[in-house]
Amino acid sequence: MTTGFYEIGCENKMRNSDNKVLILTGGKIEETLLKDQMVKENYSMIIAADHGLIIADRMNIKLDYIVGDFDSVSESLLSKYRKLSTPIQTFPTEKDKTDTQIAIELALMHDATSIDLIGATGTRLDHVLANIHLLMLGMQLNISMYILDINNKIYLKNESFLITKCRQYGNFVSLLPFNGQVSDLTIKGFKYPLNNITLTAGSSLGISNEIMEENAVVEFTNGILVVIESKD
Repeated sequence: MTTGFYEIGCENKMRNSDNKVLILTGGKIEETLLKDQMVKENYSMIIAADHGLIIADRMNIKLDYIVGDFDSVSESLLSKYRKLSTPIQTFPTEKDKTDTQIAIELALMHDATSIDLIGATGTRLDHVLANIHLLMLGMQLNISMYILDINNKIYLKNESFLITKCRQYGNFVSLLPFNGQVSDLTIKGFKYPLNNITLTAGSSLGISNEIMEENAVVEFTNGILVVIESKD
């Protein structure tokens, strides 16, 4: 198991915002969350994917790129941004990638060091699951990538890590195996610790744990975890 974790104190509020990208995509976007993120993070690039353009326009957010097939965006709105000379990349409706994937690949092409996705959850569960799978694109390049909504922070981990209690997104942490199983899983600092288990698909064992210590440690030797920090 990986060792040598270091503690991240709550007094250190600095965030590494070097080439941090925000993607607004077509699911549910809560304006309160988006406003808070815009205040907290110094995004170097903001990309609207299709329907994400609507809320970006409503909130007067300056965009660096707009991408999508625009099946849910009016021509008049697109025309407004063409007049502003905002780069717009248009794709056919019948394509092999979602607008969200196109936006992620654009961010990676511009050497993003971290990517936040807002609007990647909502009523279309097929898109939600696909977006969780798209987190692999960042993980494979060792780039932090997060799906954020008003209640959840979702990300993938393929190596041991810690969560600092004062920085967690909500009161609950859930761990699920992404690709079948996670081997030699040990978690410390949680209400329900685990010691050297194999977490397999088809089990709800990793749902709704709580952090009890300043730092909670998650250690494993093989596999990928879906980590969900939830507020309710």
